[in-house]
Amino acid sequence: MYWSVALQSTGLWVVLSLAAGHLTEQEKSTIVDMHNEFRSKVQPSAAFMHKVVWDETLSLVAENHSAKCIVDHNPLLKELRMGENIYSDHEPFDAAKTMMEWFGEHEDYNFETNNCDEDRICDNYIQMVWAKSSRIGCAAHFCDPTENLGPEKFTLFVCNYYPSGDIKTQKPYESGAPCSKCTNTPACEDNMCVADDTKGPTVSPERPRMTTEPAAVPEEPTHKQVKIVTGVESKPNHGSKMDSISALLLMLVWLLVL
Repeated sequence: MYWSVALQSTGLWVVLSLAAGHLTEQEKSTIVDMHNEFRSKVQPSAAFMHKVVWDETLSLVAENHSAKCIVDHNPLLKELRMGENIYSDHEPFDAAKTMMEWFGEHEDYNFETNNCDEDRICDNYIQMVWAKSSRIGCAAHFCDPTENLGPEKFTLFVCNYYPSGDIKTQKPYESGAPCSKCTNTPACEDNMCVADDTKGPTVSPERPRMTTEPAAVPEEPTHKQVKIVTGVESKPNHGSKMDSISALLLMLVWLLVL
C-alpha cells in the first residue's frame, strides 16, 4: 500500500479527484501496444523485459501534472517511485507519432556504454524500455500559450511508469536470450516476461474522445522533449492485486472530497 501512504502524505488525494482523462481508449491501447512492441524488439535482446499494462492511477497522476501546463518534471516522482516521459507539441496529439519519436532516440543511444550521443536526448527511449517497469499511465492536456513555447496553444503529454529506475547509472535491461531470466514470472510472450495476473486486455474498446478542442497546426510546429525524472526501484505489484489497490485509491479519493 505504498502509494496510498505516499498520495496521502503529498496531498494528492483531492487534486486527483478533480482530474479527468483526455485520452480515448484507442489511444491508450496504442500507447500500451507500441510500448510492448518496442520492448519486445530491443537490440541487443533482453534476458528480462516486463510486458507493460495500463494503470489508471498512474494516468491520474499524469493528468494532474499535465493540467498544470508546465513543461517540466513532476517533483513528486521520487517519492512516488515513478518514472516519467514528457512531450509537447503544437500539432493535434498523435499517440503513435509520439511513441515513434521517443523510441527513435535509440539511434543516439549506445547500449554497451549506456551513453547518449553528445547534445542528444535518449532518456525517453531508456524509460520506454526500462525492463522492470510493468505499468504505465498517461494523459494529454490542451494548454494555453506560454512564454517558452510561443504564442500558440499546445498539447502537453505525460506518461508515468512504475516502478522507476536509476537511468543515470544503470542500463535499462540486461542483455541475453529473450525471457531467459523471467524467474518471477511464469510466462514468456513476444520476448517479454508476463505474470499470470497481467495477461489479457489492458484497456476497454473505443469510446468517444474527451479532449476539449484540437490544437492549431502552425506552419513550422515545434517539439520539445523533456528528460525523465526517476526514483528508487521498488518491487511492483501486478494484475488484479494492483487493480484492487488502484480501485481502493480512487474510492478513498472520492470519500475524502465528500
